[in-house]
Amino acid sequence: MPYTTPTPDDLRAVFPAFTDTPDATVEYWITRAERSVDATWSDGDRTHATLLLACHLMTLQGLGTGAEAEAAAAGASGYKVMQSGSLRLERFDSGGSDKDGGFGATQYGRQFLALLRLNKGGPRITGTGTVCFDPQAYPQGES
Repeated sequence: MPYTTPTPDDLRAVFPAFTDTPDATVEYWITRAERSVDATWSDGDRTHATLLLACHLMTLQGLGTGAEAEAAAAGASGYKVMQSGSLRLERFDSGGSDKDGGFGATQYGRQFLALLRLNKGGPRITGTGTVCFDPQAYPQGES
């Protein structure tokens, strides 16, 4: 089945946290996500990866519902330690670090990162030591 750009309704069917996010906003972030999830991805992962990346990007902007979106909207998503009175919350180093490109900052980003590794896991080497190279494939074919 050929790829078609997911719609805001497609995104909301899978991720209801964005039910109240306007269509134009969701469409914008889907378009942004498609810049990173292109035709070189497997057909089985491309649509879901696009939706996950769009959700990750929206959550970082404080859109949607849930604790991650609320923290981002309040400007608190990058903090390791938050304290209010006697309540102290500390985030461990495993979430949202530079080592994972920032994808660890949201649940959607962590799921996207797993698909990214499956689809762009690095060079593929055959038993003869020859690297398979497609000059039209990302990223080698880009100018």
